[in-house]
Amino acid sequence: MASIAVVGNLLVLLGRYFYKSRSNVEHSLYLRHLAASDFLMGIYLTLIACADINFRGQYIRHEEAWRHSSLCAFAGFLSTFSCQSSTLLLTLVTWDRLMSVTQPLKPRDTEKIRIVLRLLLVWGVSFALAAAPLMPNDYFGAHFYGNNGVCLSLHIHDPYAKGWEYSALLFICINTMSLIFILFSYVRMLQAIRDSGGGMRSTHSGRESVVATRFAIIVTTDAACWLPIIVVKIAALSGCVISPNLYAWLAVLVLPVNSALNPVLYTLTTAAFKQQLRRYCHTLPSCSLGNNETRSQTQTGYESGMSVSLAHLGSAGTAGGTAGGTAVGFGGSRIKRMSHRHMSYL
Repeated sequence: MASIAVVGNLLVLLGRYFYKSRSNVEHSLYLRHLAASDFLMGIYLTLIACADINFRGQYIRHEEAWRHSSLCAFAGFLSTFSCQSSTLLLTLVTWDRLMSVTQPLKPRDTEKIRIVLRLLLVWGVSFALAAAPLMPNDYFGAHFYGNNGVCLSLHIHDPYAKGWEYSALLFICINTMSLIFILFSYVRMLQAIRDSGGGMRSTHSGRESVVATRFAIIVTTDAACWLPIIVVKIAALSGCVISPNLYAWLAVLVLPVNSALNPVLYTLTTAAFKQQLRRYCHTLPSCSLGNNETRSQTQTGYESGMSVSLAHLGSAGTAGGTAGGTAVGFGGSRIKRMSHRHMSYL
């Protein structure tokens, strides 16, 4: 899982650095920061894997020294920093998509200062939350992140240890609110796409199904990452006895789910990435021979779905064109540009 998170997000960072998008600059910037956040989770998993290899067969002898070490504290900081920044950035990305799908013709805020301030707020809040337990404070105790062997701030085997309210805030409140917002937003986006289809719904139901499937996968992966954590934390606070052995499973198989799959869901399977990949492929001698034959067959399902979703706007512009040629021509070209911009979001 560590290698998947590191390699996948590194590919996203390098790809988006060398192939900068001319449109959707704001959205692309958010996804770059999301990849950086998920990359930190890969670093955390690498540290835990190295510690596991180093102490294998003799962990009992070194357990206390490891849990009280500065490396464990740093690993705990990285996990919390990555989890919180990724959660907030996913919420920000979802909000950005919601605005683009439900209000496609509304002028977007493209001022760099506001975009930078949003990102600074996300990173600043995440850093403050992750660094707080490292500060000398009686509330958190001397080794808050060293409460367990994988240096997580989840604290399920001793749910009412020092700083338990802080842990509940991170893993119950923030995650639950983000999950509810993301679920609501994608349902709202799907409804907007279906409503925009109008009378063409029967013809293009298959394409809308592709969009719905993609949205469902995104929400499912978020739920697969956050719901088990929320349920386990609530169960621990309710008095259920949770085995300390569960930490390793949560750290290795549950928490990294988003970090490993976000590069695939938000970049590697999107229309923009596939278009860049095709362009790169067409520059190779082996691919250039079949360039003309394959160009018309490379549209993805989502591109088609979004084209249909926003087609009614173009139709409205065309219908109105019989009454007002030049003005409607401008409106139609504007709608076309807006449609092209929004198709690259997913």
